[in-house]
Amino acid sequence: MSPDSITPPPTEENEQGGTPPPTVAAEAPRVKFSFLHWATTGVVRLIYRRWTRIAVRLFPENSKSEQIARALHVPLPDALNMSWVTEHLAVGGRIRPEDIPALSRAGVTHVVDTRAEYSDDKEELARENISLLYLPAPDTYPLSVEQLLDGAAWANEHISQGGHVLIHCEHGVGRSVLLTCATLVYGGMHASDALELVKEKRWQAAPNHRQVARLREFESAVRLQRSNA
Repeated sequence: MSPDSITPPPTEENEQGGTPPPTVAAEAPRVKFSFLHWATTGVVRLIYRRWTRIAVRLFPENSKSEQIARALHVPLPDALNMSWVTEHLAVGGRIRPEDIPALSRAGVTHVVDTRAEYSDDKEELARENISLLYLPAPDTYPLSVEQLLDGAAWANEHISQGGHVLIHCEHGVGRSVLLTCATLVYGGMHASDALELVKEKRWQAAPNHRQVARLREFESAVRLQRSNA
């Protein structure tokens, strides 16, 4: 993997790093599920996945054909399937074992894997000084509120210590987006603002109606938890 393919975290004006400050509002706006956005991005994702299968055959990594394609500005799939949402928080798809060193070079120090069908290799990640939290959920289904609380608290704790957290599932569309939004909500954002921010930073982000409903439940749970504290 060439160093040029590694995407660094974005720089932000927030000197303390971590999640953005909470949105000031008299009442939290209700997070909504958009069927149109979900369906439209679904078609684009299918086309994109087909293109990735073609591109990997036509333009193998570090090959002459890849160099020519990049020189001609042919859009090639990202080597690391991840998108930085804030300076310290990223969301993405599966991590290939051979990509773990590049993940470390990109600045990631902590990973949350939300897939029930697979699990990242904890020992391989540890060799690159990357910690793993495993919170499995079936594909197309949401994590439980308890999982979201555990994951959001874990991510925010490490972010507050200067860590860089990647939350991922298989494609970086639903499960990982849900937990990324929950992490932002736990850090002080409204759920609707969190979802809009993640969609802005990652075009593939399109949680389904079950996952959006769970985000609403999570926001209510966090609000209740803090009112009782």
